[in-house]
Parts: sequence; structure tokens; C-alpha cells
Amino acid sequence: MKRKWFVLSAIAAIAMAGMFVFENTASAHRLERSKREHRGNNRRAAQGRIAMVNPLSVLNNSWIDLTFGVKADDETLAKARPIYQETRDALQKQIKEARKSTATRVAAKKIRGIVKKTYAKFNASLKELLTEEQMTKLTELTKKRRTAAKKRLNKFRRSQRAPRSHRSHR
Repeated sequence: MKRKWFVLSAIAAIAMAGMFVFENTASAHRLERSKREHRGNNRRAAQGRIAMVNPLSVLNNSWIDLTFGVKADDETLAKARPIYQETRDALQKQIKEARKSTATRVAAKKIRGIVKKTYAKFNASLKELLTEEQMTKLTELTKKRRTAAKKRLNKFRRSQRAPRSHRSHR
């Protein structure tokens, strides 16, 4: 019986990780394609835009960290799954509604507020479920991912800047 549960849990974890990777890859390609079509040959067109991390990918990465980084047991994962699912569904619904706004900056501000509230509730639910050690490890892994993402974003922004021409003083 334990063997059957282990195999089913492993298959479910692999399937969920595959879905997360597929969803994020597909959305990244859509985003890249639409940016290319929008900006054409103008390299500086995207500089005025608001940069925002996809909150669903942060949630997906948190699940992956909990499963493989923290190495939570199957019972904990089974209890955490509804929390993640509930948070994911709420974020998707609220972000979709916020994006209906015509003003991009207004929508981005709304989304930031929504994400902040939703993640506060999410973290409170996880704190009730996980041990202090597990929560600390999960928070640490999340911070590492956030730091790495910021570095990549800054590197990308630097590479997108048009080279400056310096005048020589005579």
C-alpha cells in the first residue's frame, strides 16, 4: 500500500512539475513573440514599461521548492496542495479582472495589491501547516529565486539599452 502511494505521489509530482514548466514556457514564448511584434526594430520601446514578475510562476516555483527543496513528506504535500490550488485559482481570477482595466499602470498597481494580499494569506496558511524549519527553508529558497530573478532582469535591461556614444573632447 505504501509503495502504491509513493508511486502515485511521484507520478503526480512529476506531472505537476511538467504542467508548471509547460505553462510557463508557453506563456514566455507568447510574451516574447508579442513584444517582438509590438516593438519592431525599436530597441528602446520597452524602457517605459512596468516590469512585473508573473505571480503564478512564483507560486509554481514555491511548490517545486516545497516538494524538492524542502523535501516535505507526502502527507504535508497532500495538505498543502489545496492551499496552493486555492491561491492559484484566486490569483488567476483576480489578475484577469484587473487586466480588464484599460490603463496599464492602473492594472499593474491593482495586481500588485492583489498579489500582496493573496500571498499574505497564502503564507499564513503555510505557516499553520509547515514546521518552523520547513517554513524557514522555503522562505530562504524563495528569496534566492527572487534575487536570481532580479539579477537576470537587471542583466537583461542592461543588454537592451542602446549603446551611448561619447563625444571626444578636443
